[in-house]
Amino acid sequence: MEITGTYNWILVAISVMAAVGASFVTLSTVPRIYSSSSDRRSLAWVAAFGLSLGAGIWTMHFIAILALKMPIPVQFDISLTAISLLLAVAVSSIAIYPLRFSGGLKPSSLRTYFIGTIMGLGIAGMHYSGMAAMRMNATMHHDAVIVMIAVAIAIIASTTALLIANKLRDTHIFSQLPTKTLAAIVMGVAVSAMHYTAMEGMSFFETTTKLHFEAVIEPLIMAIFILIVAFLIQGGIIIVALFDEAYSTSKSAAKALKQRADINQSLSEILSLALESRTLSETLSKVLDVILDIKWLALDKKGSIFLADDKKSELTMVVERNLGEELRSLCSTVEYDRCLCGIAAQNKKLLFKACLDNDHVTRPDGVTNHGHYCIPILAPGGLLGIINLYVQHGHQQNDEESTFLTAVADAVANIIQNKQLESQADKIFKAIDQAGEAVLITDFNGVIEYVNQAFCSNSGYSEEEAIGQNPSLLNSGNQDVAFYEKMWKTIKSGEVWQGEIIEKRKNGSFYPAMLTISPIRASDGEITHFVGIHEDLSEHKTLEAQFRQAQKMEALGTLVGGIAHDFNNMLAGMIGNLFMVKKKMHGMPELTEKIERVEKVGFQAADMIKQMMVFARSEEVKMHPLSLTTFIKEAFRLHQIVIPENIKLDKQIDSHKLIIMGNPTQLQQMILNLFGNAVDAVKKTKNPAITFRTAQFYADQSFCTKHIGAKSDNYAHLMLHDNGQGIEEAHLERIFDPFFTTKEVGKGTGLGLSMSMTIVKSHHGFIEVKSEPGLGTEFHVYLPLADEKEDLKNIEVPSVAVEGNGEIILVVDDDSNLRHTAAEALETLGYKTMMAENGREAVEICQSIAVDVVLLDVVMPEVGGPEAAREILEKNPMAKIIFATGYDKADSLLSFKGIESIPVLSKPFKIQELSKSIRILLD
Repeated sequence: MEITGTYNWILVAISVMAAVGASFVTLSTVPRIYSSSSDRRSLAWVAAFGLSLGAGIWTMHFIAILALKMPIPVQFDISLTAISLLLAVAVSSIAIYPLRFSGGLKPSSLRTYFIGTIMGLGIAGMHYSGMAAMRMNATMHHDAVIVMIAVAIAIIASTTALLIANKLRDTHIFSQLPTKTLAAIVMGVAVSAMHYTAMEGMSFFETTTKLHFEAVIEPLIMAIFILIVAFLIQGGIIIVALFDEAYSTSKSAAKALKQRADINQSLSEILSLALESRTLSETLSKVLDVILDIKWLALDKKGSIFLADDKKSELTMVVERNLGEELRSLCSTVEYDRCLCGIAAQNKKLLFKACLDNDHVTRPDGVTNHGHYCIPILAPGGLLGIINLYVQHGHQQNDEESTFLTAVADAVANIIQNKQLESQADKIFKAIDQAGEAVLITDFNGVIEYVNQAFCSNSGYSEEEAIGQNPSLLNSGNQDVAFYEKMWKTIKSGEVWQGEIIEKRKNGSFYPAMLTISPIRASDGEITHFVGIHEDLSEHKTLEAQFRQAQKMEALGTLVGGIAHDFNNMLAGMIGNLFMVKKKMHGMPELTEKIERVEKVGFQAADMIKQMMVFARSEEVKMHPLSLTTFIKEAFRLHQIVIPENIKLDKQIDSHKLIIMGNPTQLQQMILNLFGNAVDAVKKTKNPAITFRTAQFYADQSFCTKHIGAKSDNYAHLMLHDNGQGIEEAHLERIFDPFFTTKEVGKGTGLGLSMSMTIVKSHHGFIEVKSEPGLGTEFHVYLPLADEKEDLKNIEVPSVAVEGNGEIILVVDDDSNLRHTAAEALETLGYKTMMAENGREAVEICQSIAVDVVLLDVVMPEVGGPEAAREILEKNPMAKIIFATGYDKADSLLSFKGIESIPVLSKPFKIQELSKSIRILLD
């Protein structure tokens, strides 16, 4: 017979509440599983979860059984009851175990549903094993459909419970109370629904055979026991969870405080590095050490820092730690978007990798699995670099690490920008400090705050002497007060002032300068300082003077070249006539000697013209070995003429030969110029005296330092001293300038000393002047000695003119006087002569008459000498021609193309030289 029972709805409600309460406690233990710092504690909380949920379900189950009132006695089997309890605890613990790991359970994962199914089947097994523990004089029958529904409810409830637990695993016990309460109600009702659904599928039939029960528990005792145990278990678990949470919170807070302290200390150390005087690479090396030494970051002691080049889209490693030689080489430069660092650079975002993956393309041989933090160093202007750090394989990224490393990158960005600004500022400072122009910076009131090296060099004031002073220390007095007032008015109005002024050095000397003063403005536009750039124009003025001198020399060359021809023609006519006079005064030695002196002066005048042309055109002169001692002794015979008898002359000529490579004409001119100046200098002196000495001199180091180009060697030293009025210091610097003279107007050309300087330089020598007003002037000339083994040039002895044998000489010159003089002189030597005044006449004469020698002037009207010579040679290739020119010989030769072999005589020439040249051609 079927037995039916009725429910005690109070106990039914209690059973549901027990399930809900157990669910709440269970959900509160989930965060403890996930947040436990050790495996042992985590496993303990897994067991606590299983005990809470399993005992809760089991409690609901037995209270629900007690709620069913049967008309027959019901008792329970202790063994099966214990098994049902252990089964509920075990499956709950096993199901929650995956929540220990960070991955957790996901709704889309098959694993979640598999675990939920196992847990549901375990709960169903607990239910039916608990039902099987019932002992009564009746049999139980189960409806298969209802059983399946109950099992399905158990699986769904279990899966839902696991997903809810996974969702709430990182919460505090009493946080999100509405969510937890609702979740506990859903779980409790679902578990209760499974039980009551399963109970609905059960049927009881009374048996005829009465059973005798042993070792059974009375239902009332069982209910009381279950309630007490359930309360103790759930209450104990929730209390322990509260204490554990409080402990963990305290520990986490302490850890967070320590981390914050470490963060602050690390950031402070990093920022303080920016204040140290290190290079950027040294600073970044220290930064990397600070990062790798932070223990709580759990980093490997490996890493590197790259600097970015946006133009090349490339990273360059500047510092590294423990990377190894191969990796250092492979990662010395990294392109944007290549490997992890390049990807972080391209995206400008922090990149974390827990292991090696496809993005990690740079892999040296033998590399082990590892992870990375790649943190971009960003600034408003773009990417500055990348910090690359290594972590263990499987490392879990967390917000604290990311936040800290981002803060470090920001600090490093400031360091890089500051170092770049420092480097730029240092370059600008060095550029200003080492500039060739003097730079001076003052405050608004004109007090000097900065001067550069060129200022100190130009002005003679040291930095310490100048700073704190006013720029007026450079005032020379050449500019009046109104000038400076206008200057200050201009710059204080915010405009730039520029002008040429004369400034005074510390030693009192003056120098020209181009001064530019600009205002320096603050960010608000207010003028705070002034910067003055003083360009020393001394060299510029010197170059300008040299340019003017070159113009003067060009003008002089033009002048000399213009008069040389006519002057030489005059000299040639004079010397020719002297030759004829001398021949007619044969047997009158006294008159002949005087005529020879005049003749010699004429030739020296011609040499003077040549030297002036050389001086004006800076042309090379021919040098040959000569004894300076012998030369000076010979030269004094001429110089005595220009030295008045009232001047005491003290000559001290060295006995050594003093062999030099020199040009006699130039040397004579130099000595003549020096003596001429000395004579003029002592004219107003009471007891005029001139001292002249020659000696051998060895150039020591001080001499070589003083004279650029000098060598440590032997020199011939010439000293000329006068006791005249002396030369003022202001004039000494210009004493060798062309056309500069201290003499009265009309008393000097200003070319003497300038020509002397040119002559000395052409002999690779040096000239010095020393003078004091009232004490006289002293000139020193140093000429390098030559090897004494050099052959000395013999002094030419005037040769006797070679007589002619009636040969016809055609004299061609546009100067009538010279033409007739030359013809007459040649006739006295036994030649027959013909004359022509230009090249056209000469060509016509040569075509009509057989001429033995043609003496051709080079420059003539209508047809010049070279053109006429070509026509004559074209008609008669055997014609003999001699050129004569009053112009510069070198210039004349330029027009002799094709006829270079024709001999050339420079006017004025000696008749003996002409006759010798004629005989060479004829013989």
